[in-house]
Amino acid sequence: MFLNILVAIDASASARRALEQAIDLARAMNSKLTLITVAPDVSDYAALGGVSSKAMRDELDAWADNVLRGAAAATPDEVIPRRVLRRGHAGREIVKELESGTYDLVVLGSRGRGRAQESFLGSVNGYLHFHSRVPLLSVPNDAE
Repeated sequence: MFLNILVAIDASASARRALEQAIDLARAMNSKLTLITVAPDVSDYAALGGVSSKAMRDELDAWADNVLRGAAAATPDEVIPRRVLRRGHAGREIVKELESGTYDLVVLGSRGRGRAQESFLGSVNGYLHFHSRVPLLSVPNDAE
C-alpha cells in the first residue's frame, strides 16, 4: 500500500501521464501526494550568450514554479498535493527529497530514449533506479 507518493514532473508528455497515474493511485489508496520539479543549474555558457546568471536563474525558477502550478491545478479537489521546487541535478534532488520524507513510491515519466542516448545524455529514471530506496513507477509516453 502506498500512503505517501512523490511524483516528479517537468513539462513533458510522459510527466503528465505520470501525474495522471499518481493521482489515480492517490485517489484509490487515499494517499498523500507530493509534486516535485527540479530547476536545472544555470550553465556557465549563459554569460557567453549575453544573459546574466541571475536572469537565467530567475527564468528557470519561473519555469519550475509554472510546472508545479500547472500540475497542482490538474489535480482533483479530493487530492491535495504538496509542492516542492528544488534546484540542481534532477536525480540527486529527487533522491534528497525521498530521503527527507517517508515516501512509499516515486512516480515519474520515461522519455523512451534508447540505451545509447541514455548513456550519453543521462537518465533520471536510471539514477533513481540505482539510488532510490523506495519503489519506482516509470510511466512511458502514450506514443511509446
